[in-house]
Amino acid sequence: MSELIYYEQPLNERMRGFLRLEHFFRQAGYTLRGYSIWDSRSTLASITTILDILTRNDLKTELLKELERLETTLAALADMQGVDKVQLNNILRQIQTSQQAILEVSGPLGQDIREHDLLNSLRQRSSILGGSCNFDLPNLHYWLQQQPEIRIEQLEQWLEKLEVVSQPISLILGIIRESNAPVSAMAEQGFYQQNIDSAAPVQIIRVGLNKQQHCFPEISGGKQRFSIRFMQPQGEQRPIQVTDNINFELTRCAL
Repeated sequence: MSELIYYEQPLNERMRGFLRLEHFFRQAGYTLRGYSIWDSRSTLASITTILDILTRNDLKTELLKELERLETTLAALADMQGVDKVQLNNILRQIQTSQQAILEVSGPLGQDIREHDLLNSLRQRSSILGGSCNFDLPNLHYWLQQQPEIRIEQLEQWLEKLEVVSQPISLILGIIRESNAPVSAMAEQGFYQQNIDSAAPVQIIRVGLNKQQHCFPEISGGKQRFSIRFMQPQGEQRPIQVTDNINFELTRCAL
């Protein structure tokens, strides 16, 4: 088991959206096959959040642009010495498969399940604090009383229709996370800063911190530089920056 806790910070809006989607797909996958009504509620909440993200952002265009960018960048590596061409070709095929699947979707992503009565009701109540209680949505209360196997099967069908989103998200983030090897770094008195080469824009900053360190990183950044402050929890008070030197693992995910 890894002794490191990994923290990530996206440095552009596209990566921010992709990481959010990945988070809710993982959450939905974790609770999907739970038999309790609370598992099903949690999975439904994740699905409706995913649909909201897809509605508010032109994710179809963003996914296609990022897949095309990665395909062009990776294809240029084909003639470089030391490149594993078998693995490279496999990744390029996965990219092309994802592109084709997205292009075959007519209309916005998720449109085919967005208008389902139950999901639509949940999305309409999402702006109301606590608006998905049993007395708010009797159709949800009825659905939750069905046998667990029936609920799970329905949830699986909805998530299957969203695989056209989850698969390229997983592929893109996997490629970007593996784009650079991690290096050892040290934050003097809890602070670290580094400039970013404009010719190789960083997509995501990853910080690996030993579990025994009683602090966490606050990462911020833009196009020119990023900084990391290591903060120590103070119980009920606001965290403060540590004054010790902190060793950590740094990955600048840039491709």
